[in-house]
Amino acid sequence: MTDAEFDIAVKKIRNGDKNGLRMIYDAYGDRIYRLFFSKIRNHQDAEDLTSDFFLKLWECVSSYQPGRGHKCWLTTIARNMAVDYFRKSGRETPVEDVEAVNEAAFTEHTTAEDQTINKIQTSHLLSSLSEEEQEIVQLHIAAELTFREIAVILKRPLGTVAWKYRNAIGKLQKLAKEGQLI
Repeated sequence: MTDAEFDIAVKKIRNGDKNGLRMIYDAYGDRIYRLFFSKIRNHQDAEDLTSDFFLKLWECVSSYQPGRGHKCWLTTIARNMAVDYFRKSGRETPVEDVEAVNEAAFTEHTTAEDQTINKIQTSHLLSSLSEEEQEIVQLHIAAELTFREIAVILKRPLGTVAWKYRNAIGKLQKLAKEGQLI
């Protein structure tokens, strides 16, 4: 969805037209779910948070400022909701991973056992990264954000974000080649 299309959807929402919300949901519902799942690691809670996200979006649409990057605005709302989820539930925030993204990469012929092994390997590899590297990888892969958008969200220089991502991917590739999967 382009910024112009998003702005049209926002205008519809502001006028009470639910079709605007539907447009945003169709464009970003899956990404928002993947973002929640990568943080929460529970399908039901991620689905609930995704529903709550779109209700919240309906309520807070007046705070959106056109021209400031709608993907960053949406991601910031989702990240804040995930933090609130952990605060309210009294749980510790888990180490983030891209488990949800890897699930989508499995073929239909992959067995449940192979999927479980792959998840364990992914979690193990990602745990070798710093929290910031994990978040950058997760935002780039699961939320499909550009490095520029990630830099805005994390309030870090663009070059730093790109460098940390490349560095993180390099670490993961090195560990995978060395066979340090489990």
